[in-house]
This record gives sequence, structure tokens and C-alpha cells, in this order.
Amino acid sequence: MKFLDTLPLALTPLSPIHIGCGEDFEPTHYVIDDGLLYGFDPARAMLPEHLGKRLGELGDKADLLGIQRFFREHSAHFTPFADTLIPVAQGLAADYKKQVGQVANREGNGKFAINLLSIERTSHTGGQPYIPGSSFKGALRTAWLDRLNNGQRVTDPDERRNVSKLEKRLFDGDFATSPLRLIKPSDLMPVGDIARQVLYAVNLKKDRVLDKATGQERLPRGVVARKECIQPGQFRAFTGSLTLQDLLGQTDPDPRKRTTPAPSLRLNDIAQLAHATNRYHLPRLRAEIQQLDQRGQVSPAWKKAIETLLTAEIGPLLDSGRAMLIRLGRYGGAESKTLSGEGVAQIKIMQGNGQPAIYESHTRTVWLAAETSNDRKHLLPFGWTLVEIDPQGELPQLRAWCQQQAAARPDMDAIRQRFAAERAAAAARAAQQHAERQAAEAAEQARQAAAAERAARLQTLSANLQAVETFIDECRKRHEQLRGGKDKPNTTYHAKANALARLAHEESGWTQEEKTAAADAIEAWLPQIVAIDAKEIRKKLKLAALRGQ
Repeated sequence: MKFLDTLPLALTPLSPIHIGCGEDFEPTHYVIDDGLLYGFDPARAMLPEHLGKRLGELGDKADLLGIQRFFREHSAHFTPFADTLIPVAQGLAADYKKQVGQVANREGNGKFAINLLSIERTSHTGGQPYIPGSSFKGALRTAWLDRLNNGQRVTDPDERRNVSKLEKRLFDGDFATSPLRLIKPSDLMPVGDIARQVLYAVNLKKDRVLDKATGQERLPRGVVARKECIQPGQFRAFTGSLTLQDLLGQTDPDPRKRTTPAPSLRLNDIAQLAHATNRYHLPRLRAEIQQLDQRGQVSPAWKKAIETLLTAEIGPLLDSGRAMLIRLGRYGGAESKTLSGEGVAQIKIMQGNGQPAIYESHTRTVWLAAETSNDRKHLLPFGWTLVEIDPQGELPQLRAWCQQQAAARPDMDAIRQRFAAERAAAAARAAQQHAERQAAEAAEQARQAAAAERAARLQTLSANLQAVETFIDECRKRHEQLRGGKDKPNTTYHAKANALARLAHEESGWTQEEKTAAADAIEAWLPQIVAIDAKEIRKKLKLAALRGQ
């Protein structure tokens, strides 16, 4: 073996995977339409002025229900700016329409609870899900600890409830002496576009609960959550590598001052790690399938497919150490993170309100992936994956099953092409709106500048010329309002022209220049806004006399 033995890995999801990352989709950052979640940054959306004002008012009032309804009712203004498109389960899409912006329930004190409708995101980078190396190594760590313990009963209560103390004993020390520091898995990164779906995670009791009065089984009413999940059935969807360091026989001169793992704890090769991992996970998968099948909860089609693959194509890979069966993510159940053997694992079980927690070897509930919140017959366990080590050649049965799963999923390529066209159209509309706003702002600035210029000019004119300019401004505004039409004779603006002409004729303080300006203004503007002949205007208002002719 070399000092560093690095082999490539390929991961195929066998059931939905959710590896939390501490991020949520909130109802103010997504909408669901036609079975798709559109995730977006609301600050990037371009809302019409009246909608932007309305959203601001809702925010000022901290009206969460109103804000939720606003995003749903005006989803068309937000979807073009989405940077994430994820299919959602049918039941979840229906529940979104019913629940968003609605009161969940009223509490005893008269207050009401709100449907927050948050959706937990899976680990992602660059817009795509990935498998963190830390999550992968956590599964390997548990399996290797289980191999070292070999089912031995743990008598120390602290070790049974604190795995770090048990680990320190089994590894004969802390990090420096842990054999796991010689194992370095990389992140497993996506190959192409990864199929995702938002599913329900339902928490159900493992055993039947009977009604004391009727003896009938109570319908489960467990916790329901919403999770972004990597879809099962994606052939070699993630790739990475696993490096095993060989210390080449190096040992510590002084056993009391150890800085390296004890030789008896070190791994010989990656295949040995694979065998330990399969020895730990395979019985758990089979037991879970059997238990779910007895309760009638697992999807029959998925159960049959996985059992067939384990018996046929996958089985030899696991037996030879060329592949690992791994369970990833939080919702794989505590049994998949604790050691084997009765009296070994101590899982904390929370009791009802006011009751102390108890510790047992097995959990009483199980988390399962569901298409609807009340489905109890077609469920899938979370987190099961196949990791091939230095994959060689084809796995036709596994690939065929993956292709079958892909055929039942939405055609995301076609959806993205349609979305790209809609987004381009929305961008064009936004650019046009922006140009129109700029033009309107420029026109308003020009109007204000012209008005200021006229006001400044008026200050330099005599009172009579100011009256002429006021008449011109009023006629100009009326001409803009009429948009090519004209008023009838002897109406308001005809009267304004008569009044101006009378002043110029009769008032003694008018100079010839001022009278001429009045005549020019009347003759230029009155025919544009009043249905009257220019010759008649000149005759009746005696414009020639005003001009001194």
C-alpha cells in the first residue's frame, strides 16, 4: 500500500436524501405555481409602483399573513426573477394554495398561530446539491466504531449517553490517536443537473397505537415538515474521492505519549472500511424495509426494486468491498447513528409535557418521505445511498431502475427552456418600463426647467406682458389636454382671448409692443384650441388695430 491511497467514488441515491444546511425557503422568498417552487430574492423583482407601495405598507404593519398572500397573489411579478426551480410534491403544492396567508389555528389566549410554510434546504453549492465530505465521514465513523465495539455491552452510563466518551475509549485517545484521521473523504460533487423535489417528512410511530375505548388503531398524527430532497434513482449522480493514509509501520516510541493511532486500530485498506460500513448498514436497511412493510407504510414498488438490486447486482459489489451502502442525513433515524447490540445505544426519548426524558435502545418513531402530509401507504425512508469505489464498467440493472425513476419526473430541461423564454420576455418588459420611467423623469425634469425658466422670465416682464404669457401658458396646457380636439366657440378659452384683447384695447397703460404681443398670442393659439376661423378672430377681436395697422 502507498502512503496515500486515493480512489474515486460514485454515489447513486437509493432513497430521498436531505442533508440540512441551516437555510430555509421562506414564503417571502418563494412561490409555488403549477407544481414548481420558484426561489428568488424579492429585492431583485421589479414591481409596479402601486404594488411596491402596497408591499411597503404591509411591511410597515408587520402583517405576515398579508405579506404571504401578497407574494402568492402577485406571483407573476416574482417568478421571472427566480434563480431556483424545484418540483414540489403534489400534496405540498395543494397545501400551499390552501394555507399560505391563512391562520393555522387559534390558541387558548385568543392569539392565532400562522402557517410559516418554511422549507428546509438541502446542502448546496453553486445552485446544485452536493454531499458534504463531513456527512459522508460521519457515516463511516459510526460504522468503524461499531466494528471496534463488536456488539459489546457498554456498562458505563456516561459512555452510553455520550458517544464522544465511548469513541475516546474505543479509539484509545483523542483526535491524534484516532484511526479516522487517516480517512479523508472529499465532498461528493454533482455530475450535471441533480433532480430535486420538495417532499413532506412525516414522523410516524413504529408500532401500532390502539384506542383504549374501541381497540381500533389510532390514525397517526405525527409531526410534518417540508424538505428539499435529492431524488432517488440518479445513476452515479455524485462523484468524489476517498483517501486512506498509511503510516507505513510508524509507531510511537513511548506508548505513554502517543501521537499516532495504535497499529491494531488502523485500517489496512479501503475495502476493509467498505466491509465494516456494509456490515453496519445492510442489516439496518433490511430491518427497516421489513418493519415498514409490516406496517403497510413503504412504497411497494420501491421495496421490490431495492430488494431485487440487493439480491442481484448490488449484492456482489457490497460483498467484495467494491461498494458501500451508506445512510446520509439527519432523517435517517438515530439507529443509523448508534452502535449495534442490546444495551449499547442509549437514544433520548422525549416524553409528554412535564415528563422527564428516558433512554432506550431504539427510537419509537420513524421519519419518512411523503408526497402528501397524510399519506401512510407509499412512503420512502430517507438517506440510503450506494457509493461505488473506483467504479468500473456498467451496472445495467441499477441504471435501468434509475432511468425508470427519471421517466416519472418532470422534464426539467423543457421547463427551464420555457422559463428562460419567460424570463427574457420579463427582462424586456422590465427594460421597457425602465426606459419609460427614465423618459418620464427626463420629461418632468425638462418641464420643471422650462417652468422655472418661464417664471424667471416673467419676473423681467411688465405686468401687461405677464398677462400675455399667462394666456399663452393656459392655452398650451389646454392644447395638451385636448390632444388634437377643439373647444366650441364662446366657451372658456374663447372668453379668455376676448378678455385679453379688451384689456389691450381699453387699458391706457399698454404700449404698442405689448398690444402687438397680445394680438400675436391670440392669433397663434386660439385657433388651435377653439373651433373658429383665424380670419374671424382677427376681425371680431380687432387684432389689426392692436398691431397699429
